[in-house]
Amino acid sequence: MRIVFDIGGSVLVPDKPDIDFIKKLAYQLVKISEDHEVAVVVGGGRVSREYIKAAKTFTPNETFKDYIGIHITRANAMLLIAALGEKAYPFVVQDFRKAWEVIQLKKIPIMGGTHPGHTTDAVAALLAEYLQADLLVVITNVDGVYDSDPRENPNAKKLRKITTAQLVEIAMQGESKAGGSSVVDALAAKFIQRGKIRTYVVGKNDAVNLFDVIRGKHNGTIVEPEP
Repeated sequence: MRIVFDIGGSVLVPDKPDIDFIKKLAYQLVKISEDHEVAVVVGGGRVSREYIKAAKTFTPNETFKDYIGIHITRANAMLLIAALGEKAYPFVVQDFRKAWEVIQLKKIPIMGGTHPGHTTDAVAALLAEYLQADLLVVITNVDGVYDSDPRENPNAKKLRKITTAQLVEIAMQGESKAGGSSVVDALAAKFIQRGKIRTYVVGKNDAVNLFDVIRGKHNGTIVEPEP
């Protein structure tokens, strides 16, 4: 299989780098890459949001603030490159064609953000589409897709299996609310739907056993493309 892993920045660096988790994750990615083709996109997480919030004090320029976030994602990507050692391509990959080339070299390409206005979820979905990946695994600090935000609604229900169309609908609903958020943003969800990408959305607890996750054995959400 060809698999793209989309790793949330807050999973890798909640307050500070989670060294133990990064070690476990890196070990699994290396082992999985022995039998499968692997590419990784890393997000900025809380650190990125803090920098962007601080930048608002100085500039209203949204594109400029997006670039700050992109730099943070690439710093997180470099941290994972260090953990992966020689199996990783030694530089942060910045475009999809280069990622494809790196895979041909039997290395793991690690990406962060690429363009202003695109989250790393959207980057991961586009990368999966470009590579014609068999699977996209989204690792977040929420353990799946819910019918409403579980951080705000204690009665929110986890959806174990949904279609890509349902993912788009849920993502759009989340973004239509002031300050609302969804596990996967609307743009990423639309790319997942367009590319007909089979997607698993899992939390940090599942991510400690990616060997099971890629076989569909997890407590997250399975997103199935429509025929």
